[in-house]
Amino acid sequence: MKKIIIICLFVFTFSSCSKEDDNLNSNLIGTWNWIGSSGGIDGITETPESTGNQIILKISSDTIKNYINEDLKFISEYKIEIKESNIYNDNRRTIILENAPNKIIEITGDKLILIDDCNDCYMNEYIKAN
Repeated sequence: MKKIIIICLFVFTFSSCSKEDDNLNSNLIGTWNWIGSSGGIDGITETPESTGNQIILKISSDTIKNYINEDLKFISEYKIEIKESNIYNDNRRTIILENAPNKIIEITGDKLILIDDCNDCYMNEYIKAN
C-alpha cells in the first residue's frame, strides 16, 4: 500500500509540473512590446520614450527573436529550465539562451519580466501585443 501511495504522489507531482510548464510555455509564446529596462552598474532606467527605440520580442516554441525598430538584432534557440538563480539564490524558471545571460522569467497576466541572472545586469519589461 505504501508503494502505491508513493507512486501516486510521484506521478501527481510530475504531471502537475508538466501542466504548469505547458501553461508557462503557452503564455510565453507570442509577440511582446518593450515597455522599459532598468539596472546596470549605474542603475539606469530606459523606456521607448527615453531611447526612441521600439523593441519587440517574438517568442515561438523554440526561438526568441529580438527586433529593434523593426530590424532583427538577435535570434536564438532557447529552453526553459528551473535553475538556481545567481542573484536570488533559489530555484527560478529560467530561459537558457546561446551567447546571452540566462534570464529569469516572471509572467503576470499580459506582462513579461525578464531578469538577467547576473550582478549589475538588466530587468526588461514587456507587454503582450494584441
